[in-house]
Amino acid sequence: MRKWSKRAKALHYGAKKKPDYTRKQSYRFSRRALLVGAGQAGLFGLLGWRLHQLQIRDSSEYRLLSDENRIMMQLVAPARGAIYDRFGTVIAEDKENLRLLVLPAFCKSLPGTLDALSRVVRVSSATRSRVMRAARRQSGYYPVLVAEGLTWRQFALLNVLAPQIPGMRMDRAAYRQYHHGRPMGHVVGYVGMAGKAEVDVDPVMRLPGFRTGRAGVEKSFDPELRGSPGNIKYEVDVHGRVVRELDSKPSTKGRDLVLTIDHHLQTIALDRIKEHRVASVVLMDVLTGGVLAMASTPSFDPNAIAFNPDPKEWRNLARGKDNPMQNRAVRGQYPPGSTYKVITALAGLSAGVIDTKETMRCPGSYAVGRKRFRCWKAHGGGINVHEAIKQSCDVFFYETAKRMGIDYLASVSRHFGLGRTLDCGLAGEKPGLIPDVAWKRRALFDAWYTGETVISGIGQGFVLTTPLQLAVMTARVATGRAVLPKLVMSEEDQFEPWPLLEVDPAHLEVVRNGMIGVVNEPRGTARRSALQIPGVQMAGKTGTSQVVSSRNEHKLSPYERETHALFVAFAPADKPRYAAVCVVEHGGGGSRAAAPVVRDVMTEALLRDTANRPAFVANNAHIVPSELASAEGTP
Repeated sequence: MRKWSKRAKALHYGAKKKPDYTRKQSYRFSRRALLVGAGQAGLFGLLGWRLHQLQIRDSSEYRLLSDENRIMMQLVAPARGAIYDRFGTVIAEDKENLRLLVLPAFCKSLPGTLDALSRVVRVSSATRSRVMRAARRQSGYYPVLVAEGLTWRQFALLNVLAPQIPGMRMDRAAYRQYHHGRPMGHVVGYVGMAGKAEVDVDPVMRLPGFRTGRAGVEKSFDPELRGSPGNIKYEVDVHGRVVRELDSKPSTKGRDLVLTIDHHLQTIALDRIKEHRVASVVLMDVLTGGVLAMASTPSFDPNAIAFNPDPKEWRNLARGKDNPMQNRAVRGQYPPGSTYKVITALAGLSAGVIDTKETMRCPGSYAVGRKRFRCWKAHGGGINVHEAIKQSCDVFFYETAKRMGIDYLASVSRHFGLGRTLDCGLAGEKPGLIPDVAWKRRALFDAWYTGETVISGIGQGFVLTTPLQLAVMTARVATGRAVLPKLVMSEEDQFEPWPLLEVDPAHLEVVRNGMIGVVNEPRGTARRSALQIPGVQMAGKTGTSQVVSSRNEHKLSPYERETHALFVAFAPADKPRYAAVCVVEHGGGGSRAAAPVVRDVMTEALLRDTANRPAFVANNAHIVPSELASAEGTP
């Protein structure tokens, strides 16, 4: 048997163990390599799939995103539509506005740039703060308005200095100019800077100096007057600097508006009431519903606040004692007083609780339980509906209202346009108030009492109306049709008679004759305000409404203790074409303060023949067909 040395044995057994160890190491290495290789293959596969998705499947989407980063879109403000009166006189239009802007990104020092500009153009501390805030909030490449309304000398000098003042930019925009500003202020309104909520709705509001309608027709028809913005496409570099202009789309000018207002009559109406502290006048065409004049005093000039307003003057207007910015013709709510007796008479005749033959005795007061309601005049003897309207007898209408009840009186009132907004084209119109049993239960949680019906019959108590509503009421009484007011002519309008009211024409005739007696017969309450035009009569109704109670009277000034004065009228009485209303706050008696105003305005309208003259036709405008302006006849 072969003998092995210790060394040989060690080598022999070691040789046998080595392959087993090697196999184990090789197995471990192969498993790790497989896992690593699989992981690498998965990652590369995922990367390849992602590259395929980005470069092939989603390439169009990312191409658009890259273009958006490369292309900057800048809006171009549209020119605002002009506003004309019914005969083509310009009321509001855009004028050239020379402006100064800065681009903060190109300024070496924005405060330094503003200091340099202040040597040519006044830059107030408020303006400086505004510019600095805007520069911090938005991109430095977006222009910030510094000043506008520059003179041509300032504009030229700044253009010469432009190379020496980095970041400065000059441009030409537009500002709003108002003609016949004070007479037309309440109707046309004014434009101003957009509020925060509006800026978020429409991007065009963010343009430097862009203005939107804040009141009047400018606000009600702002979307049409504003037009559509254009745009300019610029190619920009990675820092947002403009490289070149790629494309442009011009803006579309806003639509022009033609008002039903005659600025000549409007001026006369305002001049006629300016002697009163607070008053309003409305003149309507009873056939078309067009408002020919709507004046309110105190008034304001929109030019003072629409462009570069003086903060002090703005505060005086906004906080004025008599609120000069309020259009009382649509926002003033007054007890109609005796002018409401026209409705009470119609309601009583329609309900059958009175007729033309019935007479009532007026002792000068009327008792309801222990409460006694007085008449403005102790008539004595019998009085019928014609004389009651002519002489404005309170007792007659107390009894009429009591017989029919408040609910029926309220329904007839609403049928004649009272107690609701009329949507004439002005924002903020008040609805007035025509009370009934359900209203009091809902609003005051109380029952209705007979005494409240009685006092409502003469236009007092809870009853409230606006001058515009009284004008519509008068137009409906004059025509027997559901006339509605409008301030803007429309090319879609066609001359079609308004729908007939659900009222007996004979009852309307009784009331009209009573209104004719008010102005033209002896003992009529407005006898001294008859028209001085040969062959033409005016029909009307005076009103005097109490506005304070005896309990509070001692706390008020002599002016505030006075009653409101009202007068409603239509003319010609035999062929109505115009309806007019005047309300004088704390003016005293309607026959003394309001009736002469209506007489003068009505006289001018009849002599000028406003409603029958051809209307203005403008391009790109809301217009009225010429046949509407010359329509004649009554329903």
